[in-house]
Amino acid sequence: MTRQNTIPFQEDYHALIPLWDMCNHTNGTISTAYNPMLDRSECLALKNFKAGEQLFIFYGSRSNADLFIHNGFVYEDNDYDVYWIRLGISKSDPLQEKRNQLLNKLSISSTTDFSIRKGPKPVDGQLLAFLRIFNMNDEQLEYWIRSDKSGDLEYFECALDTALEKKSWSFLQARLRLLLSTYKTTLEEDEKLIAAAQTSANQLLAVRMRATEKRIIRETLQYVEQYIKQ
Repeated sequence: MTRQNTIPFQEDYHALIPLWDMCNHTNGTISTAYNPMLDRSECLALKNFKAGEQLFIFYGSRSNADLFIHNGFVYEDNDYDVYWIRLGISKSDPLQEKRNQLLNKLSISSTTDFSIRKGPKPVDGQLLAFLRIFNMNDEQLEYWIRSDKSGDLEYFECALDTALEKKSWSFLQARLRLLLSTYKTTLEEDEKLIAAAQTSANQLLAVRMRATEKRIIRETLQYVEQYIKQ
């Protein structure tokens, strides 16, 4: 599965590409393409590699979960790593219909997997809008349902009641803390296991995967807590 390169030849089929298939992954941009004029695959160097230096290519903007499942490794410095959080509106919520109506205006499903990302801005606009709608009271929901600027709910600068903003971010804070508590080990314990390297290769890979998830959750939690203090 990791080496199913689509080769155009009368009809598409999958094949290995000698040498190129041996290149390891690093952060960057896609630099490989098929040249129909010369009927060949061409790969441009991501940087000026020195003689004897390992040649890396970019596999694509995949999360570590994707790399783990489809490529069999974890890239701890992955610029594109994400962690998925499933959030939804309860059917027992007395304001369920209004929340769903407002979510529909923003093309957000009532139950959705939201991503938190590695980096300085882990929370995106859709997750932020969901948190706000999830925590609105009846009056606030009515206002934004009637508003022709409901899309503003996806912006950090959106003018909202201070209590609603704090409630929304506090909800995310609680959810992140809960996610961390579901792991049987701490990040520090995982890092010790990785450093000791006394388990099998497969077990060590699983621990690396687990650790990357915890780092994203922890860094996002720190970001949220800092935002609440403002």
